[in-house]
Amino acid sequence: MARIWINDLRAGMVLEKDIYASAVGGLPLLRRGIAITEPFLDGLRKRGVFAVFIRENPPPRLTRRDPGLFVPRERPLLTKKLRTQAITSLEALFGSISRGEDLYAPTVKILQHIDEVVEQLVAAIGDDRAALVNISDLKAYDEYTFHHSLSVAVLAIAIGQYMGFDKAALNRLGKAAIMHDIGKTAVPLEILNKPAKLTPEEFDIVKTHSAAGYYYLVAQGIGDDPLRQGVLSHHERLDGTGYPHGLSGDEIPLLARIISVADVYDALTSHRPYRNPLGPAEAIEYIMGGVGTAFDYDIVDSFIKKVRLYPVGSYVELSSGKVCVVLDSENHLRPVVRALDTSEIMDLFRDPRCLSLVIRRVVPDEEAHALMRGIAGA
Repeated sequence: MARIWINDLRAGMVLEKDIYASAVGGLPLLRRGIAITEPFLDGLRKRGVFAVFIRENPPPRLTRRDPGLFVPRERPLLTKKLRTQAITSLEALFGSISRGEDLYAPTVKILQHIDEVVEQLVAAIGDDRAALVNISDLKAYDEYTFHHSLSVAVLAIAIGQYMGFDKAALNRLGKAAIMHDIGKTAVPLEILNKPAKLTPEEFDIVKTHSAAGYYYLVAQGIGDDPLRQGVLSHHERLDGTGYPHGLSGDEIPLLARIISVADVYDALTSHRPYRNPLGPAEAIEYIMGGVGTAFDYDIVDSFIKKVRLYPVGSYVELSSGKVCVVLDSENHLRPVVRALDTSEIMDLFRDPRCLSLVIRRVVPDEEAHALMRGIAGA
């Protein structure tokens, strides 16, 4: 092993130690075992790296087992156990309401489970205002209604945490968010699952769900008034064109304004019977375009600063057709990426050569791994 200056580094040399983007550590910029290429050299110089450790007898080429081909993912926010518990509780709650059950012992127990789930979500997001929520954690499943409710709760809690809510306020917000669509149990399934645009009459029926959810919570004595108002008003818009009451500006409860942003983002980025999902950046741009008319500026700003759209280690396809792995997502909309085929490092935000490139889609891990195996075996 030898430590050499960046100006003495040459293509073909192999790293003996990980290179970090920050002096304080974090996730590696490049992994031990990767062979240096000319694009890597340019990227390292731009990142301010001045010396690296290399192997004195580097292998001539990458192999499919080379650790340099893979960038480790960050630990998921939602554990499999927590996700399963949340979805199971939501399915049970919605089913109980659909069957017209009052607060008998089984339903009370379900609500207790919902409370526990929300408390765990608040704990998982934690107290660190700078800690980000990885959007990809919320898109691991296709089933919509219950996963949508869970995703909206996570995003709403993340926004509230960034805005300085205390634990009690976060629990109230999370509970309102996870039950924001509870009134859809009163909407016929053939309308909810219609694989085409709704008629005006059908849309009027769908619009009753927020009030139906509110009145159910009131009738059953669930939550306090701020929580219920969050459920009632999550489809209101700042300009007064929302429903059910056409509230505007600060007339709309804060919890509802937060849930609205989380709800629209997750709906836009989810598969629906009548349309394909938008990409994360497209959905953010849509929401930013609605600031002042549909959405509160401070809430949208908190949302953008709190979420990580393209987590380190995830894969994206650029408008050029190149599939890349994300190395650094400090800039949420335009991260630093590395092409899988050429190993070229591209800073989509700072590099003038990348101004015309946009992220076309998020690439599933299985697809990216198959591509890497093909590249390594070529």
